[in-house]
Amino acid sequence: MWTSTIDLDFKKVLLAQIIGYFYRNIYFSSYSPLQVQNLPRQSLPKTSWVRVRNRLSGVSGSDLHLLYGDGDVRTAPAAVQAHKYLYPGRELVGEVIEIGDDVEHLHVGDRVVLQNGPNCLSAGILPPCRFCIVGNYNLCENAAASPRPIGGGWSEEMLVHEQQLFQVPGTLTDEQAVMLEPTAVALHAVLRRLPRHGERVLIIGAGSIGLSLLQIVRALAPQSEISVLARHAFQVERATRMGAAHIIYPRDAYVGVKRATQARLYQGTLGNQTLSGGYDVIFDTVGKRKTLHNALRWTRAQGTIVLVGINLHMMNIDLTPLWYQEINLLGSTSHGMEHWPIESGEQRSTFSAAAELIEQGRIAPEQLITHHFALNNYKHALLTTANKSESRAIKVVFDYSLLPASVVPNVRASAPRRRPVTVNFDIDYPIDEQDHTENDSQEQEEIQQTPALAKVPSTPAPYPPTIQNTPPIRSSTREMPSSSPFPPYAEYEQDGDESEDTASAIPVVSRHMYAPDRSDRHLPRLTSSISLPEQNESDDLLTPEAHASQYADQPTIEVEPFAEDFISSTPAPRVDNERIATNGDASYQDAKVASNIEQELPAQTPVNPDLSLEDEDEYADEQLSSEQPAPEALPAEAIAAELDPQTLEPDEEPSPAQIQRSRQSSRKRKHGR
Repeated sequence: MWTSTIDLDFKKVLLAQIIGYFYRNIYFSSYSPLQVQNLPRQSLPKTSWVRVRNRLSGVSGSDLHLLYGDGDVRTAPAAVQAHKYLYPGRELVGEVIEIGDDVEHLHVGDRVVLQNGPNCLSAGILPPCRFCIVGNYNLCENAAASPRPIGGGWSEEMLVHEQQLFQVPGTLTDEQAVMLEPTAVALHAVLRRLPRHGERVLIIGAGSIGLSLLQIVRALAPQSEISVLARHAFQVERATRMGAAHIIYPRDAYVGVKRATQARLYQGTLGNQTLSGGYDVIFDTVGKRKTLHNALRWTRAQGTIVLVGINLHMMNIDLTPLWYQEINLLGSTSHGMEHWPIESGEQRSTFSAAAELIEQGRIAPEQLITHHFALNNYKHALLTTANKSESRAIKVVFDYSLLPASVVPNVRASAPRRRPVTVNFDIDYPIDEQDHTENDSQEQEEIQQTPALAKVPSTPAPYPPTIQNTPPIRSSTREMPSSSPFPPYAEYEQDGDESEDTASAIPVVSRHMYAPDRSDRHLPRLTSSISLPEQNESDDLLTPEAHASQYADQPTIEVEPFAEDFISSTPAPRVDNERIATNGDASYQDAKVASNIEQELPAQTPVNPDLSLEDEDEYADEQLSSEQPAPEALPAEAIAAELDPQTLEPDEEPSPAQIQRSRQSSRKRKHGR
């Protein structure tokens, strides 16, 4: 499973700190104390443990302190730490997917959050210490010797003792549940010194803990006057919307506190400042030397400071206000047991009280979540949390629903694997006759609804796949040859779309209408010729019925012309309105289009035979502009006389194709080609 660990080895932490001064990305490399790895999935270590699959997990300030090694080994917590590594992520919500045999209070499918750290009960130590007896498990005296959970919030799964978990009420959403831990931290701090009616309260810091404190103080002590010291502009805006009465800016903090509390400001030598008067209660959620130093001077006599923020550094601080003003300095760590409801004498866990406030709608901690990230994007998530001035982040969470399936290969590793489905083709599998009957009936209905093919006009494909030795259409300014108006080719099936437009189906050839024909040298000889019936001038007066009776004895098949066949250098024979008597196939519409195009083409202009193909176009245009009359064509009788008698049968008239070739040969001899 994907697991995040932080190595606490002193040498590795020190190396990362030294390099981190020059290269900040060291904390996301293989030399970083933080490592995100896909480790083998472990089994439950004990029968009283459960397996939790995480849904959401928050990034807290204490996690960043551990990541960047922000601590001093001379502090007290560093001396107690006896583990080589730990699992980051205390703020989480997950689902129980596996339980041990001795688990009593949880079931598979329950939503839970991590509540307690290692303590006497989770370690099975008897008798338990004084703090575990009363329920303050986070103050356990045997915590260092107790086994820690395997995995954390920054891991895919977590193995933990059931006593360390808190079952989430069904009315809370996952976003509200993941904020239970920081809300419980803030609630525990407020209950350490609950503000009274009319007291002035200052909250130092406007992060997730500081803004949670603001919500809780307004819910539990609505008559108090709350000020917030915010560092960034977006924090000022959020605190103002949540009901802060005053905003203290770090640049002129002493002047701001003086105005908000009506205190008296004293200034000594070397920039020494202090106040007479000030706030009744101050919650320091930052915990740095400077904030604690100022808090001691901003508190009125016999006032209270609650230190909530975590700082693992030695402090050189002036503690004289503690005895000089009899100030109470209290510490607050995580959560425990509270007198709840207030002044009722009953005790409940801080998590239970925080969940109740959320269910009643008195606080809304889920509003503090600003960013969701997948675990595989942890670098961006941590940088977003650290660079708040740019990202405007308050609470960043890892959302495991954002992980792609390829990144989380073991989410349901405990589920039984599916066997691949195999098909034996030697067995006759039953066939649903009803499905075949319905399909056959649908096909019959479609055939009946389809009109006859003869009545549906369709555009033929310009290049059938059965044609052989057919030159491609070349993009040029020359006319294509017209050795035959309708060249025969084999029949083929039309597979084109019936809705295809005619204009897009006919190929467009870039050519010059008045250029002479020189492309016949590139075309193969046709093995069969087409003979057209002789047409008289009197045929123009015949009716369609007369034409049909006249050509009834001619074989008729329909063919489709090429784009080259739409061009002819000689007047094309007249096409009948009903049929075309040829030795090959042709369709009525295509034949009519070809005839109209050929009739509209003007006579060709002779050019210099020594010119290139490109120069012929210019020469033809010049000849056309000069309006020189084209040379007269030889009569058909003269052409027939020049034809080779051996190519004609006795009493056989020359065909139009033979006449055309004869004219071309005469024109070539005339120009000396």
